[in-house]
Amino acid sequence: MAEVTRTWSCMCGSFEAKVTGDPALACWCHCHSCRKQTGAAMQLGVWSDVEIIKGGDDLIGFEKTPGSGVVRNSCAKCGSFCYKILPSGKVAPLGALEGGPTVKPTCHIFVADKGDQDVMFPELPQHDAFP
Repeated sequence: MAEVTRTWSCMCGSFEAKVTGDPALACWCHCHSCRKQTGAAMQLGVWSDVEIIKGGDDLIGFEKTPGSGVVRNSCAKCGSFCYKILPSGKVAPLGALEGGPTVKPTCHIFVADKGDQDVMFPELPQHDAFP
């Protein structure tokens, strides 16, 4: 069986990327930074090998804590969040994948940061940091 390739782009189309195969991890992140970045109670991300198709030079990288190795990359033209670099790999925004999310999350991370209003998917394992 052939591996599935999923693509996504920013809102203006300047940036495009793809991931192939199953992600190493797909989870809901409740950390303060992801909530600030998305404006939502949590962000759904997949840890995978991100291959940039176009627009890599059109990104603005933001490292909240210098030297942490965590860099959030956004399109310089439209501001869309494109992907995140972590010491453990790259994270693609699952909600931005063409055709919508096709991978089911398997856990929650940084649950100590989640707000009281956040009760989605209580049946999934919950971790205080990366598993």
